[in-house]
Amino acid sequence: METGAAYQNYLTTMQNYRPSQGRKEYQAPYAQKFEAIFNKAQEADVKLSNAKDFLQSLSSSELTTLQKYSGLADGIDINSLSNEGAYNLLMHDKEQFDFNNDGSTEVGAAKKMSIVPSNMPQEVKDAYISAMNSLSDKDRMTAMMLTFDPARLDSMLNGKPYTPTKMDYAYLDTQVQNHLNPKDGAYTSEEAKASITAFWNAFNAAYKGDKTQTADTEKQSDDVSKFLKDLHTKGAAQFLADLNMEKIEKQAEEYKEKLIKELGDSPEVMKKIEKLVADFKKKLLEEMQNGLDSDKKTLPVNGNALVQMILDAQQKQTKPLESLLAADKKKA
Repeated sequence: METGAAYQNYLTTMQNYRPSQGRKEYQAPYAQKFEAIFNKAQEADVKLSNAKDFLQSLSSSELTTLQKYSGLADGIDINSLSNEGAYNLLMHDKEQFDFNNDGSTEVGAAKKMSIVPSNMPQEVKDAYISAMNSLSDKDRMTAMMLTFDPARLDSMLNGKPYTPTKMDYAYLDTQVQNHLNPKDGAYTSEEAKASITAFWNAFNAAYKGDKTQTADTEKQSDDVSKFLKDLHTKGAAQFLADLNMEKIEKQAEEYKEKLIKELGDSPEVMKKIEKLVADFKKKLLEEMQNGLDSDKKTLPVNGNALVQMILDAQQKQTKPLESLLAADKKKA
């Protein structure tokens, strides 16, 4: 097993975590066979560096056990796995870890939310685990919305380096209040409010330590607050559409500026540039619509499923600006 300090601290924290009843019932038919594989992996001293080699030594039946126990839809293609994805396949849920700190925990080919976010202060983690252990499966699922990291979505959509959002007491408090007292057209069902209230009461009952918040922890950054508000108010599909439209307008403006620098700004040239920019925006809009149409087929109706969909989705990157500029240079 991996021995890094961050991982060992996480394992210590997770000792008190209890899986949901639904998760235990789902894994029960595969649990005995999984434990045999787990013990074999421990005897082989499996680590990130050799997890894929160990998987190669397993039978097809054992790989199917790992697939089923982990809840993966597809069979395991060992060669396509990362070291993190391979290692976490061999671990129990509470031993799976985001080793590369990209905001998601790879289990096989899947990318999942961490059970307990690593970007929480220790006293918040402890209270969070205690609260989750006390909730029903339904309330747990709803409460997980509160720990969705907007920085992960921002990183995926905009290609920015991932910097975890600090999920301290103030962050959770802000999230809870946004859901219990929605504003500006946002909506939270009474059922969801009841689940969030159950979590917040349990969390506060378990929370120990200094709750005196500094100005930094009490005030969320304007960017993060706006991000969360827009996502909650508009819904996933509209939020992503608006976000993409902002990116399209920005890219179109950059494209126009580059063309003016290269071709000049005479009236005749500007007509040509406006046509090129219009074609460029049309191409981007078509790509955006294709992506939204694809997402609508599997768009979930509950918030936690939305979070998982976003984390599981593979980022699609295109470079129409660069390709069009290259084409223009050839024509010139």
